[in-house]
Amino acid sequence: MDNEEFPLRAHQNVEAEEFMSNNFEAQAKKYKEYEEAAIKLNELVFDTKDCPFYIHSFQILGTQKTRQSLFESVVYSALQARTLSSIIDEVRITADKLNRLDIFKHVDVLLDNSSDPLAQPGAIDVILSTEEKSRFWIKTGTEIGNDAGSANISLNIRNVFGGAETLETYISAGTQTSYFCLAKPINGNPDSKVDISAYRLTKNNQSFSSHDEILQGIALRWRVLSKLGFHELTYGTSWRQICNIAKDATLSIRESAGHSLKSSVAHTLVRDMRDDIMLPSRGYYIKLFQEFAGFNGDVYFVKNEFESQINFPLGKGFIFSASLRNGLLYPFKTRQSQICDRFFLGGAQSVRGFRLNGIGPREEKKDSLGGDAYIAAGVSLFTPLPKLSRYPVKGHFFVNGGNLVRINTSQRLAVSLNNLAKTPSVSAGVGVVYRSSILRLEVNFCLPLIATNTDKLKKGLQLGLGFNFW
Repeated sequence: MDNEEFPLRAHQNVEAEEFMSNNFEAQAKKYKEYEEAAIKLNELVFDTKDCPFYIHSFQILGTQKTRQSLFESVVYSALQARTLSSIIDEVRITADKLNRLDIFKHVDVLLDNSSDPLAQPGAIDVILSTEEKSRFWIKTGTEIGNDAGSANISLNIRNVFGGAETLETYISAGTQTSYFCLAKPINGNPDSKVDISAYRLTKNNQSFSSHDEILQGIALRWRVLSKLGFHELTYGTSWRQICNIAKDATLSIRESAGHSLKSSVAHTLVRDMRDDIMLPSRGYYIKLFQEFAGFNGDVYFVKNEFESQINFPLGKGFIFSASLRNGLLYPFKTRQSQICDRFFLGGAQSVRGFRLNGIGPREEKKDSLGGDAYIAAGVSLFTPLPKLSRYPVKGHFFVNGGNLVRINTSQRLAVSLNNLAKTPSVSAGVGVVYRSSILRLEVNFCLPLIATNTDKLKKGLQLGLGFNFW
């Protein structure tokens, strides 16, 4: 290396060090100025939080397709505020609502003294700067549940009529599902929406019940978030068809073939306080479902279902989880329920150690007929694995069980419900659980402990893929 380069490089290094030092001092000085300004601003807000103020003007910039009536609904509460603290809170809530409507890329807030010379003392101008999202978007994905998967595509139009409406068209290849839905927030509230939908769905039940089921219908739904949880109230009419009966199907399945028309109103309440929906370490989950069918058509029943789960961290990576579910379907005006309305039980996501829908009434030890009442419970212990503690992988020990029965409407209901506790199906096992970004995978070695002569067992390795496990 040429010796003449050393002084030049040394000089360059000194200059770089001086530049870095000066730059650091400048940044530190600017940060200190920002910090002092923030402290003064907080003190000013605190000192004046109860002083009388009001919003003189509310401007929203950057909108082209959104109707003014939507903004009027969203900002109404903020316009009623009469102190500085309440104005700040209400404007923050307004900006949060606009963000959660999913029609804007961002919502920036600016509060300033009113520039109107005729404004009264305490007048504040509020300016929200926004940028609308693209109206059209396409989403592709996969569905995984009951050990089956399917590819799907969703075509969406947001802010259809300028009131934050959403139009969704959904198509799934594997389940042969098509779905059309138009949703609208009520008074600009993202936590309260009404939608109308039409759908067509084909269920392949050949593997456990020797038939296919086709559903076509329309529904009107209201969804709202309350202090208790997420509510969903639905009125719907659906035409169902039991078809494609297998050649070796049992008599009960053949007698179920044909059409039926159901018109019902249903309510769902979900309260989910878990820290993770797929592999929670703490929190609880509660779901209540009620349905009444019989307004029109030829299907009459009352249906109730309850699901719950609780999770406790035990320390050092150990997690205890317990779940309880039960359901009751009571037909009226008819002697028995229809197979497409009944409950089914068993499988890797339901009661491990049994095949998919392998628990409960069965004809000729072949076709699962479903049941009108069920109960299922389970406990799991998730453990850390050596050298894998930083990965979303856990060891898994479990005991679970349940029972599923039919209801004889000619007898007292208590007689049928007592049968639930008489012959439960129980299994235990050990395995490994992996939580990916899109699903949960379980590989368990299962050992059925108690079973009836109609149960379909899954002894040994059982693979589970999905989102919800009990």
